[in-house]
Amino acid sequence: MKNALLLSVLLFCSTTLLAQRKSKFNTMDKDKTSQNIKWNGSFSYGNTLFLGDLRHFSSEQYLPNVALSMRFNKEKNNKNGYQLAVTVGKNSGESDFDEPSFNRYFRSQYLQGHIAYRKAISKSENVKTGKTLPQVHLLFGAGYYVADVKLFDPNTNTLDPEEHETISSVYLPLGIEVSYYLRQGFGFMASVNNNLYISDKIDLFEVSGNGPDNQVMFNLGMCYKFN
Repeated sequence: MKNALLLSVLLFCSTTLLAQRKSKFNTMDKDKTSQNIKWNGSFSYGNTLFLGDLRHFSSEQYLPNVALSMRFNKEKNNKNGYQLAVTVGKNSGESDFDEPSFNRYFRSQYLQGHIAYRKAISKSENVKTGKTLPQVHLLFGAGYYVADVKLFDPNTNTLDPEEHETISSVYLPLGIEVSYYLRQGFGFMASVNNNLYISDKIDLFEVSGNGPDNQVMFNLGMCYKFN
């Protein structure tokens, strides 16, 4: 998990340097009709709500699910672009069954990344006044999730996991993101994503007919324009 996180950070750093280098040296307008490709990125802190067979069920066993995200956006024009994102965080959940003998809860540390299409549904500035406006984007894409998962049975032993396994899955992120930039290039962002996993064993627990697991993520952070 640590090696995967280190590789993700190096990937983002190299992407950042490449974007900055292009903005410095590609100053000549060779073709006025060509599209002006822009880069921006964000770093955000958030919380995740797991919705699976072992759902978030508030009790003394529940712990906050912290999530840290790094995102880079490539804007081909004012309406369309792409996003590359990496998130590291925690998932947890527990059963809410009526029968105590079936109680289970899980904890996991995950790393996930996605590539998404990014569609602007609002304007970035007021045409009449020229003032910057908060801009709203819709996101849809595909990603990959990997996690170290521990499943506990409180009826036996709450200290030693009943199961311990590394789980991976493809997932489909669908979300909405709001950003507002200041004149210096810095700004603020907020997002809500629903990540639908292809697998139903993200929590090491599977109930037939209940569908795949999914995760709702809330993030607040800072954003910056590279060019």
